[in-house]
Amino acid sequence: MAAMKVKITQWVTKKMQDDHIDSEEMSLKNVFHYFKLDGFCDEPEIFLVATSYGIEWGYNTFIWESPSIPLPTKKFTRKLPWKDLQSMTEDEKKEKIIDETAKAVASKKREYRKCRYCNRKMHANEFYDKNTCLACAEKHLGIYIVY
Repeated sequence: MAAMKVKITQWVTKKMQDDHIDSEEMSLKNVFHYFKLDGFCDEPEIFLVATSYGIEWGYNTFIWESPSIPLPTKKFTRKLPWKDLQSMTEDEKKEKIIDETAKAVASKKREYRKCRYCNRKMHANEFYDKNTCLACAEKHLGIYIVY
């Protein structure tokens, strides 16, 4: 997580300087800023967005309305109201935004698990059951899966 924390710190610093994400008055509202988790599994992304409420974090995901129709949606995991940021110094704001971004990254990472057969780490949507990925379910359990 140390390398990820460095990347998060660099990204947040740039977003504060360029996009004023820490300012209720200067930030562009409802513009999603994406942070890619380079080097982690399929390199998912989390987002940060300034809203009228404050700063919010989350990631894109799918909900399944039926077995064959995934609907894209946004899952919000963290919120930081503007009123909380207003009482902080610039350094405190930066640390708080870095901390909340790291928590959003950790939340996304928790959606991944390792297959007991191939030992590959992948998103939970790619699993047949809690411990077996779809490919290994076919290969080792004799489960035929229609894609």
